[in-house]
Amino acid sequence: MLLSPLESHRGKLRKCGNSARPGRRERAMSKYETSKRNLSKARARGLQPRPWRCLQVSQMIRRHVFQWFTCRGTWPSGHAWARDLGISHTWHQKLVREFRADPSKMYREQRISGDPKFAQLTLARGRTRRMRGHGELRPSKDTRLIQ
Repeated sequence: MLLSPLESHRGKLRKCGNSARPGRRERAMSKYETSKRNLSKARARGLQPRPWRCLQVSQMIRRHVFQWFTCRGTWPSGHAWARDLGISHTWHQKLVREFRADPSKMYREQRISGDPKFAQLTLARGRTRRMRGHGELRPSKDTRLIQ
């Protein structure tokens, strides 16, 4: 005779789910909490997480987003600009909020370096590929999906 999940079985109430691991739901941590806990453990051992991209690519992306931020006339949306740069829309928004709060640092960098060129971004991305190949950066999401 089959019992429903809530019927008593030898005096115990059973919940739906995996009966091989009772009590797991009470102990389960969210992915965010687990990530933060692992990060704090690594920092306690003196380890820092590896970056996703090299510093030059990050700087070039910041300069391109700043160019988008200060442009006049018709330009693509923030989503389209982020997609063309190969970054998330969330990071694009974060940079724009940072520029709104204090654009002086980026204006100074723009005076020194001039307008960003796509060729410079391409060269920096080549450096990122080499660094990733040497294990200096985190593996890309595509690489993790293949493995």
